[in-house]
This record gives sequence, C-alpha cells and structure tokens, in this order.
Amino acid sequence: MSSSRVSFGSCALLLVASAMLGACNESITVDAGIEFDAATLEVDAGPSEVDAGPTGPDSGFPECGPDERTSRLVYYGTQEPTLLPLTPGQILAVVDFGFCSGTFVTDEWVLTAKHCSIAVGARLCVGPDPLNANVCFTADRVESHPSADITLVHVDAPASSRIPELIPIPLNTETLDASWIGRMVEAAGYGTQEDGSSGEREFTAEPIVELSGNLVTIDGGGTHGVCFGDSGGPLMALASDATVRVIGGLFFGDMSCVGQDNFTRVDLYLDYIEAIIGPIVVEGAPCGRITEAGDCVGARTAVWCDTASGTLTTATCDAPTACGWDAGVSGFRCVTDDPCEGVGAAGACVDGTASWCDAGTLRHRGCSACGELCRYVTEVGGFYCRPDPCIGIDPMGECDGTILTECDPETGISVEDCADRGRVCGFSTRRNANRCIRG
Repeated sequence: MSSSRVSFGSCALLLVASAMLGACNESITVDAGIEFDAATLEVDAGPSEVDAGPTGPDSGFPECGPDERTSRLVYYGTQEPTLLPLTPGQILAVVDFGFCSGTFVTDEWVLTAKHCSIAVGARLCVGPDPLNANVCFTADRVESHPSADITLVHVDAPASSRIPELIPIPLNTETLDASWIGRMVEAAGYGTQEDGSSGEREFTAEPIVELSGNLVTIDGGGTHGVCFGDSGGPLMALASDATVRVIGGLFFGDMSCVGQDNFTRVDLYLDYIEAIIGPIVVEGAPCGRITEAGDCVGARTAVWCDTASGTLTTATCDAPTACGWDAGVSGFRCVTDDPCEGVGAAGACVDGTASWCDAGTLRHRGCSACGELCRYVTEVGGFYCRPDPCIGIDPMGECDGTILTECDPETGISVEDCADRGRVCGFSTRRNANRCIRG
C-alpha cells in the first residue's frame, strides 16, 4: 500500500479512463481461430483439439496452436461493466452526488461514504447515459454509522417512480474471508479520469489483494483504478448464489488512482444497516451467463441455470466435496473427484498458462511460450491467450510532438493528438508516464 493516501470524495472527478478494460471494438480478434463480435459476442466454432501450449519434450503440451473452445462464455447484459453480469437496470443504480458516488441498494436507500458528508437536501442523480446523470433525487434522511465510513441516504421518492428500469444492487450478506483474496471484483463511480474531467459513470475490474480490519483492498496494478469523486461508490462481486452484490463502499485510495484502493466492508455492519433499511432480500435472479451446465463460484459453491424457470440454482459444497465437473449430469456440481482439478469453465491464468475446464477435460495453453499474454477476456468472461499488442511500445507512453502513443495489454494501442484538447504531450509526474498535460 502506498504511503500516499487520499479520501476520494474531496472533489468532483471520475474513474481513470483505462478502467474500461473491456472497451469494445466492432470485432475483436483475441487469438487465432476466435473472433468476438461486439453485437453478438459469439465465438466462432473451431476444431475440437484445444489443448495447445508450449513445445518441447519437457513442456507437457503440444505445439502452439489456436485457442479454440467448444463452450461459449457470454456475459449477460451491457458491455459497460468489464467483469460482472450487471443488467442495464443495475448499471443505473450507480449514483452521482457531484463530488462523491453511491449505489441504490434498495428502491429508496443509497449507500455511500460517511466522509462525503452528505446532508439532508443533497442532490443525487442517475441516468441511462453514462455522461448525463439527469434523473435526480433529494436526500430527505441521512444515517451515518458512528465509527465506520458508511452513510445510508433515503431519497424523496422511490427510484422506480422516476426511472422504472432502475434495479437496485443488493448488499452482500456473506462474510468475506481468506478465500476471497485473489477474486476479481468490480468498482464503479463518477470520479476522475486522466484528463481531469468528471461526471461519467465508469467501471474497473481488479483483484482483491487484502482483507484488513473492516477494509477490503483491491489493486489496479498501475494501469487503472478508482479516483477522486468515486468515494462511496460500490465495490461489487458475484456472491455464492451468483447474484451481483455490493461488498463495500470506497473509503480511501492511492493518490496515483492506479494503485491500491480500500473499501469499507458492508458484511461487518449488516445489523446496523438492516435496522435502518430493512432485511436484505433478493428474489429469484436471472441466469445471466450461467448455463444449465453451470460453473463454480470459488471452490465451495456450484451454480447452474434452471432452464424451466430461467433462474439460478446453487449448492454449497461441504467437505470433503468441492465444486467441480460431474460427468453424471454433464455440469458443475459438488463432487469428491474433479477431473478439472478445481478449474471452472471460465478458467484461470497460472504462470503464463491459460487453463479451463471443457466439459470435464482440463485444457491448457502455454501463452508465454507462444509469445502471448494470459488475460481475462471480458467480452466472453474467460481466461484466454491474447497476442501482446504492446511489443515495441514504451510502457511509459511515447511523445512525437503533440502526438501521444500509449499501449495497454488489455485495450491495445491508442494514439491521441493532445492539441485537440488544448494540451501538450509530456511527462506527467502524477502518472509517472507520458500523457497529455497542460503546457
């Protein structure tokens, strides 16, 4: 954790632009033999031989070949979030206070941060356009926890009365423990972007790296993250029932806006919260990307779709069982002997190798040996080998006059004429890299 810390509610700013890990082109070639179309998110069918990887007598994998898979991993809903299957209505639940962010967690209550100092009469807005939160409410009751950085804001009218399509994102009711370390989660808010602008709703997917006291910490790895004005904004995760839940609100973070950020855990304050907003109840959730075959949510929970009702079914795997592939039902269930060794359909990256469970067979592809990167591909919700688009590009960015060239392994090469924004291309001490800066 950087020694430089700052509360992200002190001024009206927005999420770093590079937080959009899943920025979509019309068609994205992720690897040889697989093309993702932004409109359909369909994976082109290919040969069944998918166990490709590094070469050599001691490699354990055949020669490098196309990363083609028989299963399709398509997330439900909008492309705006980069990780979680949020519906368009849930995306609308992210709130802009102008100087802080928040989340509708019920039809009438918003969760935000205590240090934002929200008072009765404060204005908060949402909207379908990420750049224009134009449906507004007024705070008519404010309840702040006596010690934790939690504030609950009651609005002057139910959210559904002014924007019927808005769907609140319920709070997490599960206790976070060590098994959550390393899990990918997603934050959102209206905070600062690299150019200093603000007022746009954006998302960033990052891993949990620490649980300490009442905080859960995520790490942007020096490339993306939350920033000023995102304070109080939600940190969201997929719960064991495969529903999206708010697990925390942004407390403080690294001044760089691309480092480690800390969120106040809500699971530790459920008694206080429910005494104010009432019990947290989630009705039958849609299946989203989960098929009848299902998948694993960590090692302890199997989830699959009841195709008759179109809702999720879950099972908790008690020892000695764990979530894995059950050949008897051709799906992920609680089993004692998992042929995929705990790897789910979405897969995982380990030491530069992509691994995934393909209908009960554990597949691998050695990305590093093939000159590629193992990355989470947000368009399809799985781990794949991807060509490295940044070869030959300075990771600090390059200036050629006013032209800035940058490259991110997730989004590829971008070229911008800083003069279009009345700026020059030069070294930014805040970003520790070349950026468009004020001359």
